[in-house]
Amino acid sequence: MNETLTDWVACMVNRLVEQGIEDIVISPGSRSTPLAMAAYLHPGVRHHIIVDERSAAFFALGLTRSQSSLRPVALICTSGTAATNYFSAVAEANISQLPLVVLTTDRPHELRNVGAPQAIDQVRLYGEHVKASVDLPVPEAASQRYMEQTVARLVRTSMHPPFGPVHVNIPFREPLLPDIERLTSLLDGSTELSEPTYLKPTAGDVNRFKQEIDVERLAFLVGPGTPASWLEPIYKTARTHHIPIFADPLSGMRRFDHVLTNYDAWLASEHRTEWTPDSVVRFGAAPVSKRLNQWLHDVPYVLVEQPGSFRDPSNSATVVYGDAIDYVATIDKTYDADLLDRFVLFERVAEAAKPALSGESALTRHLLASRLDRIFVSNSMPIRDIDTTLSAGQSIDVLANRGANGIDGIISSALGACYDTDKAALLIGDLAFYHDSNALQLVKSHPGSFSIVVVNNDGGGIFSFLPQASIAPQMFEDLFGTPLHLNLRGFAETYGLSYRLLEHPEDVTEAIEAGVQLIEFPSDRVANVAEHRRWTASLTDRLTTENES
Repeated sequence: MNETLTDWVACMVNRLVEQGIEDIVISPGSRSTPLAMAAYLHPGVRHHIIVDERSAAFFALGLTRSQSSLRPVALICTSGTAATNYFSAVAEANISQLPLVVLTTDRPHELRNVGAPQAIDQVRLYGEHVKASVDLPVPEAASQRYMEQTVARLVRTSMHPPFGPVHVNIPFREPLLPDIERLTSLLDGSTELSEPTYLKPTAGDVNRFKQEIDVERLAFLVGPGTPASWLEPIYKTARTHHIPIFADPLSGMRRFDHVLTNYDAWLASEHRTEWTPDSVVRFGAAPVSKRLNQWLHDVPYVLVEQPGSFRDPSNSATVVYGDAIDYVATIDKTYDADLLDRFVLFERVAEAAKPALSGESALTRHLLASRLDRIFVSNSMPIRDIDTTLSAGQSIDVLANRGANGIDGIISSALGACYDTDKAALLIGDLAFYHDSNALQLVKSHPGSFSIVVVNNDGGGIFSFLPQASIAPQMFEDLFGTPLHLNLRGFAETYGLSYRLLEHPEDVTEAIEAGVQLIEFPSDRVANVAEHRRWTASLTDRLTTENES
């Protein structure tokens, strides 16, 4: 047996675990044999075998968020086109700043670009979508120390703020089978990765921050992906100094009372122009709400980021770098309370209108009221309904892939993100469901209770809200509505999942409690648009009455 290969892969997996890797997702293949076996046998690794590489990558992406803080997760695949199936998840990890460690195995250098089978150019395969990329030498005693240092360095790179994916390409020569007895003896136990630390701001950035917030009316905007350690200091500062907080549904901030959550609804009213902050401080990524982004487009704002990260689509923010806790600690003045009071009034009116929500929004509202620990949400309409219905003080965790905003890999991502959650659900539309239906194979092996709630409006529901809806009906259906006529009960039967068809939105609560794995809610796209607009118009009328009283 090949002792050098055995020692090499044992050291590689030991270094991965030493740097905090607890989960490794493996898509079986031939060229990855030695590395996959080392990961499979390591006592400190939870291994997950997922045949479909695309699903595996999104599952691993979800696993980075399955616990209370972000942590690195590794992927292993064979050579050739297998690695290309990781690309969508790598792109999402890059924009969402998630620590994915991609380990692609490869043909040795002498078999590249000579017509050998299952050999493509894997060097820097993911381009600028990863923080770092290395093509290792083939396993040899002389290169082992370099390999160990490189692997440790790249895992640390993935976990250095801003977090992100890294890529290690690993060529193996045949024979590929390691000495199993020797391999088992060389694999160590696990060690725990320390919590990441955020850089201290410079004096210059603190001064810029202080200048930008020297106004009468200040607001905080807490966006997706805001570090959990920042939330409470931001909240306490805001409460002390009369600063309203616009809390995105993916920020984690909506678990607190007295934050603003209904702004997307009341910003449809003309009264918003009467009450505008003089400056905004944003933490995290841009918010889900299009109305909020448009409303604040011309308001001066400060973006608190980490070096290497820049998330300002407007290109107009004052960007400061470092730990947000240090920045909010410098706030020493009380701001105009009238702004906060007016926003609180708008919030109260919108909250009182929520029982009148119907259709898909009502389903989402009842889902949020179910006894769940975590909900993963698909893009397009589901995340917008969550934005409308998730109220302040609701302690449920809400996650979504809002980096690239795609609808691919959603089921896999949800299963990974909810892997360490006892009771969780996914809210998804039929199109996104179709794009990742291979992942239904993983549902039965999920360790907790996991329900997939599919809003089946037979196509792309969000396009009915967009200008495209004004074109000729047949062209709209062909290009944008794209009805698939899915038989969801058939999917449940194929994958051996329990199934229920809902008649009313409120029935979702009982189905969740019963642990039904695939729940279908039929909806009509045209009716859903009318219901949304009717509710928003009714809310606007209420705001007008309240504002004039």
